[in-house]
Amino acid sequence: MSLSFRDPSGHVEDDGARIWRHVRPEAAEATHSLLASELYASLCRDGLLIPATEHPALEGGGLLLEHARVRWPSYPFEWTPGMLADAALLTLDIQARAWAQGWTLKDAAANNVLFDGPQPRFCDLLSLRQRCDDDAPGWEAYGQFVRHFVLPLLAVAELGRSPRDIFLAHRDGLKAAEVASYVPWHAQWNLAMLLHVRLPARLERRRIAHTEHKPGPARSGRPAADSTPWLLKNLRGFVERLAAACRGTSTWSEYTVNRDHYGDAELQAKRAAVAQILAARPYAQVLDVGANSGEFSRLAVAQGAQVLALDDDLNALEDLHRQARAERLPIQCLHANMARPTPATGWRLAETLDLPVRLHQQFDLVLMLAVVHHLAVTERLPLVQIFETMAGYCRGQLLIEFVPRDDPRFIEIAAANLALYEGWSREAFVAAAAPWFSVTQSIRISEQRELLLLTRR
Repeated sequence: MSLSFRDPSGHVEDDGARIWRHVRPEAAEATHSLLASELYASLCRDGLLIPATEHPALEGGGLLLEHARVRWPSYPFEWTPGMLADAALLTLDIQARAWAQGWTLKDAAANNVLFDGPQPRFCDLLSLRQRCDDDAPGWEAYGQFVRHFVLPLLAVAELGRSPRDIFLAHRDGLKAAEVASYVPWHAQWNLAMLLHVRLPARLERRRIAHTEHKPGPARSGRPAADSTPWLLKNLRGFVERLAAACRGTSTWSEYTVNRDHYGDAELQAKRAAVAQILAARPYAQVLDVGANSGEFSRLAVAQGAQVLALDDDLNALEDLHRQARAERLPIQCLHANMARPTPATGWRLAETLDLPVRLHQQFDLVLMLAVVHHLAVTERLPLVQIFETMAGYCRGQLLIEFVPRDDPRFIEIAAANLALYEGWSREAFVAAAAPWFSVTQSIRISEQRELLLLTRR
C-alpha cells in the first residue's frame, strides 16, 4: 500500500509487515550524504527522527530504506492542540540543528510527524537537504510551517477551532488571510502576530486583489540567512504562547472530579476491579475507549502496558496528553469518535488510512468502561455491531461495563426514549457479544453495575 506520492524524491509503502521508502535515483546521492551525516546520527540518537535501514540498491540506482514502524500512526486531525504544538516544536528543533550544521528542512508539513506515545518523532528524512551557496536567503519551508502549525494553533486558541476540523478541511493548513480577520484585537498587538499573521494576511489579500498584475523579478520575502536562528526562536516563543492558550474545560475534562452518578464505594470497587484484571496477566497493548482523564489508562501503564487513549472530548484528552508528556507515560492520545471514526481522506481516499484499518487487531485488551450505553443510546448504534467492531480491534480481551436500564445515568441519557430500551438486559448484552466473545469473568461493582471480562473466540 502506497502511503505517499507527492514528494518527487521518493515515496513510502507499507507491505503489511514493514515500512519501505523508495528513493529515486536522482535523490540517492543526497540521501546517502544525509545518512552518513552527524546531523542524522544525532537526530536518531536523541529520538527526534525515525531511523532508516538501507537495503540493497534498487535497479536503476535508487535506494530502498526500511523505517521502524510506529505502533499507532495518527494524523494531525486526530491530535490535541498540545500534540500539534509539540509537533511544531519538534520541527523547529530539527530545523535549528540542521541550520547550524549546514542543512535545512525543505518541508515543514504537520503530517511529517508521528507520535510514539506522547513523544513526537519526525518521519520524513527526505525533507532534510544540504544548504547551497546559491540558496535564497532564509528558511524555505517557513511559510508552510506557519500554515501547518502557527495559524491552526492561533485558530484553536482564539477562534475555538480544533485540529480535527482544520486539517480534515485543509490539507495544507490555513492561510493568514483566512484567520487574521477573525482574531480579536486584544490578540493582535505583538511582534509575532505582526510578523507571522497580519503582514502575510495583508500580502495575501493584495495578491488576490491584483491577480492581473505581472510581477517583476522574483524577490524573496523571507528573512535573511543570518536572521534564521532569530526567526526560529521567535516562532518557538509564539508556538509556546499559543499552546498555553489552547486549553478550555468541558463536561468530560472534569469527569473524574464531577461523577455524581458514582458513589465513593462504587468508584473504589471499579478501580480495584480494573486493577485486579490488569494485574492478572500481561497486556502489552491496550486501547482505552472513552479514556477522558486517563484514570484507567494509568492503571494499565502501571502494569507495563502501552496505551492508546481514545476520546472525543478534546479538552479531557489535552489534559491527558500534557500529563503523559510531563510524566513520560507510554500513553498516546487520539482525538476520535468511536461512533463516527476518522475516515480515509485525500486523493482516491488513499492519502490517509481510516481509523478502523489502523486499529485492526492491534490490542491485547480493550477497555470500554461506562461507554457502551452511550454508543447504544446516545448514538443509537446496534449492540451487535458494537461488539463486532470491538472484535475487529481486539485480539485478546474486552473489559466492558454493563449499565442496566434502571441505572440513573442510563435513564438520564435515554430521556424520552427510555421506552425504546425495554429489551435492554444483561442476558441480551451477553447474547449480542456471543458471536465474537465469551464471558471469562464477571465482577459486580455496585447493586446495578457490573464489569464483564470477555475473551475473543
